[in-house]
Amino acid sequence: MSSGRRVIGAQIGTSTYPIHLGAGAIGDLAAEWPAEASGSAALLVYDENVAHIAETVRAAIERAGKQVVSAPVPPGESSKSLASVERLCRDAAAAGIRRRDTVVAVGGGVLGDLAGFVAAAYQRGIGLIHVPTTLLAMVDSAVGGKTGVDLPEGKNYVGAIWQPAMVVMDTTTLDSLPPRELSCGFAEVIKYGLLDGRELFDLVDGWPTLPGPQEPLVDLIQRCVAHKLGVVAADERDLGMRATLNFGHTIGHGIEAAAGYARYQHGEAISLGMLAALRISSELTGLPESWRDRTRAVIARHDLPVQLDAAVSTEEILDATRRDKKSDGRALNMVVLDDVGAPSINADPAEDLVIAAIEELRQ
Repeated sequence: MSSGRRVIGAQIGTSTYPIHLGAGAIGDLAAEWPAEASGSAALLVYDENVAHIAETVRAAIERAGKQVVSAPVPPGESSKSLASVERLCRDAAAAGIRRRDTVVAVGGGVLGDLAGFVAAAYQRGIGLIHVPTTLLAMVDSAVGGKTGVDLPEGKNYVGAIWQPAMVVMDTTTLDSLPPRELSCGFAEVIKYGLLDGRELFDLVDGWPTLPGPQEPLVDLIQRCVAHKLGVVAADERDLGMRATLNFGHTIGHGIEAAAGYARYQHGEAISLGMLAALRISSELTGLPESWRDRTRAVIARHDLPVQLDAAVSTEEILDATRRDKKSDGRALNMVVLDDVGAPSINADPAEDLVIAAIEELRQ
């Protein structure tokens, strides 16, 4: 292993697995293939947009002595569906994938959620290795075990908690990402700055042009991953404080849905959702408005939206938030900040306050 790379140990419930992080980390797949993934084959599920990276992963899997079954997936949120799960499971069955074999997921958050759920569901659960190729997936979705797909009624409505056997974060895969994808990933980095505390937020606030210098980037990703691992280790099943990781997501998911999952990418909608949540936090907890102003400036500096498209209906956003998984039908169960680094769950702001926060995004 290169001296420029590092391995983070994840321990969540009864699961312990390594996270390989740094430039060239895909090369660790062959030498560090997890012992529990002892089967002879791997189902390589990858986003068609990163087919070139998938080829590098394929070569590494073959060096580990495994047969590779390729399963490309069209890019975009529409692939995160039960129809895609059925197709991939049938592909696996047709290729003879067995219980001791492994799903290797190569792509961003959509791909990882989909492939992870396939691993959790196929033959009641087989091995899983995540190879995230976006900043969003590295700092957030590839860690923690959440998998799932969407229904017309809501995002991530069908899924499972399924921990991987290994995660491989090769930061060189970020070099070819379009600027919009990098910005969307940085939205989650901003979220972790607000959740973790002033020191990390100061680092995020001063971050240069994306993706940033290699060694500091590895440190930044590690800081975000460490925060998530700490929260998830204490609440793997998402019954309590893990909900804090959804800061900005209640209204953000509502914006995504109201815009038909077309106008905004996930990170863009979450940026708007965080601004709304900061406004609501100011009203409910007394969080100084300066934090919203500072966050707004960081969001704008990295080409993320700070204004909501007038065509996106407030009422449709509200309808989607009422269907949010954290809502119990009586309360919104929203995440707010008592202070930066001090999130609070289960807030139930009055509807007029939520409407005002959404409408303020149009100004």
